[in-house]
Amino acid sequence: MNKGLFIMIDGIAGSGKTTVLQAIYDFLKEKGLRCFRLQDWEKSDPPTFQEIADYDVYFTFEPTKTWIGAAIRKEMSQTEKPYDGEEIAQAFALDREIMYRRLILPALKAGKIVIQDRGFTSSLAYQIEMPNALSFEEIGSLPGNLLALANAPTHLVLTSIPVETVMMRIASRKDDNKGIFQDPVLLRKVDANFRGSNFRTLLTEAGTTIFDLDTSGSLSETKTNAVQLIENLLEKTKE
Repeated sequence: MNKGLFIMIDGIAGSGKTTVLQAIYDFLKEKGLRCFRLQDWEKSDPPTFQEIADYDVYFTFEPTKTWIGAAIRKEMSQTEKPYDGEEIAQAFALDREIMYRRLILPALKAGKIVIQDRGFTSSLAYQIEMPNALSFEEIGSLPGNLLALANAPTHLVLTSIPVETVMMRIASRKDDNKGIFQDPVLLRKVDANFRGSNFRTLLTEAGTTIFDLDTSGSLSETKTNAVQLIENLLEKTKE
């Protein structure tokens, strides 16, 4: 049985997740916790828990940067030649299963804190909207997603922001290739999925507490809201 604390941060693209995660990372570092960030891992093979077992907090993300994750990022999610929904769902589920088995589950078993940027929650909200998509139930039944649901996050923090605000943020970015996951029409559908009863019922029945975090304000306000929430969640863990 997992003894650690598993917090997942999710929401539509451009909704402030990066700001939230950076604020949480800075806060925990200031508290003296040893934090590992998967984004800083430079080896070609994904890390195992045994290689990095001396940290207190593990910041992970999906898709990863190695193996299947690299293929998703460099090939499968590009707008020029996008893969269909079933192919993307299967790739994400496999990438997810590898990271859970190598790092996340051993870390939680050891009583560590895992804070993850996206997860199977994104699959449930995004991938049912892809061309040739699997259904909500079919996505949930893929092996990697079954493993993730059986080890659902303790808490899910969903960024809460109007889609119109997100679209303005995306439009202001200098990146010319924003990818298939930042299409405005798709964003509206995904936002509705994150708020939908199917999504929220599945997570709550798996034992996850869902928090909607306001990220519609200024950078400073979003950081403050994120730190207050993570501080409260850590205090509850001690009770």
